[in-house]
This record gives sequence, structure tokens and C-alpha cells, in this order.
Amino acid sequence: MLYIIGGASRSGKTTSAKRILKESEIPYLSLDYLMMGIANGIPEFGVYPTEGDFITGQKLWKVVNPLMTAMVENEIDYTVEGVQLIPSYVSQFEQRYSGKVKPCFIGLAELNVKHSVEEMKFHSSKTENDGLKDLNYAEIVTVLERIKTDSIRIREECEKCNLKYFESSFNFNKTIHSIVTYLMNQ
Repeated sequence: MLYIIGGASRSGKTTSAKRILKESEIPYLSLDYLMMGIANGIPEFGVYPTEGDFITGQKLWKVVNPLMTAMVENEIDYTVEGVQLIPSYVSQFEQRYSGKVKPCFIGLAELNVKHSVEEMKFHSSKTENDGLKDLNYAEIVTVLERIKTDSIRIREECEKCNLKYFESSFNFNKTIHSIVTYLMNQ
């Protein structure tokens, strides 16, 4: 089975994938690594990590689609996670491989931006290479507003495509548990 976890930045995609790895020994691939490898190793491909998750996702789909197709066709149990996954693309992929793919998306559409700044800053201080770590209050607010806007778009697209969407704004750990339970129950 191929498990696909898409969604907004900081919503819990990697945490969910790590939990699946821990509980089920199913490895995962973070598309951030693929994106950076292509951006830095094949610049002519035109992938720029700073141009926005949706645009980057459109460009990366040319690689992600055949990558996930090979995983499904070779019956590899794997989790693929990333902000670069676009619900409409994933929906078409799921329809093509019905019964062999289980996707979901996570977002922070209900995020209370002003109340979340200190919490996000606290969690970013625990992670190496976290983009929020060195930002000031106003910069973090701008990032969180973008994440909220992205999450609203993702939630709306999931509704149109009949894909499962999880909101992680309120109880992060409970949401992660719900995602893992949803994906692992066949």
C-alpha cells in the first residue's frame, strides 16, 4: 500500500509519517528532500523551493507521479509526504490505483495566528534547520498567515476531490493519532 500525506507546512505530515514508521516499519519519503535534490542538482528543471508549494508541486509532479507509480506497481509499502502534493493530482492518482493507495491531507485552516506565534517559535527552537527559528514576531505572523491560507485552499480542494482532510489546529497529537489510525486501518 502507498500512503500519501499531503498538506500545509507545519501541519503534521512528517510527524505522521514518522509515527507510521515507528508503529508499522513502513518507510517514508519526504518530498522536501527530492525537491532540494532537483533544485540544487538539476537547476534546468526549474524547481525553486521559494516560489510557493503549489507551483513547486505542479513542477515536481512530473517526477513524483512516476516515482509513486513505480512504488505501487512494485507493491512497495511506503509513505510519501510533502507540501508539494496537490489534492487534485493525488485524487487522479488514487483513482488510477484504486485499492493500492491511501491518501489524506492535513492543514491548519482554523489556526489562530496571533495565539500560535509563541507555540510555533517554541517548537521551531527544538528543530535544526527550522525556518521559523530566526524570525521575529511579525515575520512568523506572515508565515503563519500563508500557512493558514494554503490550508484553506487545500481543505477546499480536498472537499471537491472527496479526499480525507484532517485539521491539526486544535489538538495536534490527537490529530496525528487519527491520521495514523485512518491510514493504517484498511
